[in-house]
Amino acid sequence: MKTKNYFGNTTKIILSLLAITLTISACKKDFNGGDPIEAAGIGFVHASPGTGALDFILDNQKINSFTYTKDLGYYAAYPGTRLVGVAKKDSLKYLTSGTSILKSGLFYSVFVVDTLKSTKLLVVEDDLKAPETDKAKVRFINLSPGSAALDLAIVGKDAPLFTAKAFKEFTPFTTIDPSDSYSFQVKETGSTEVKVTLPAIKIEKGKIYTIWAKGLKSTTDSTKFGLTIMTNK
Repeated sequence: MKTKNYFGNTTKIILSLLAITLTISACKKDFNGGDPIEAAGIGFVHASPGTGALDFILDNQKINSFTYTKDLGYYAAYPGTRLVGVAKKDSLKYLTSGTSILKSGLFYSVFVVDTLKSTKLLVVEDDLKAPETDKAKVRFINLSPGSAALDLAIVGKDAPLFTAKAFKEFTPFTTIDPSDSYSFQVKETGSTEVKVTLPAIKIEKGKIYTIWAKGLKSTTDSTKFGLTIMTNK
């Protein structure tokens, strides 16, 4: 949903912008000194190939800047209906924006997706509950514009880890065994051809990861089709 075209250039709106990386461990006072509230966690991930550096905005205030494939970790935000958006770096005009409902104590990732002319936001709730003992958790998101539905597999395993994810579709977090060197690979659903491999990835017990398909199958530069991984917790 599109909203107003322009926003401010101050950074006062998100609980003094206290960065949070693992859990929201303390309540914060609202600006009027009322009862303590428990924050929500929100993070932005740049997954829009060819778009360039972006500013992310919350409630019409610029918060920080980031480049393609980068994420900024989580920030503490007031729960409720929040206006989120992105703009080209140092511009005061939205590329895209919309509202999202943030709930106390929960975490969200906002992925900037698609190409520059059709930039969109994909808001995903992040389940950061600890994995089972001696396990890890991983999910898969297809963020490659124009791609076919994709399967994600671990090399050496008989069955795919996730199947048939179209552009902007994502899986729940799934428990897997840790490993010092997993190789993940992507195939188009129904095909045996490996499109790309993400090799030698260490998956540690107790941690939570997102693997996402990125880029464009029609390019060969830094925006080409590939896989990347980020640690949610």
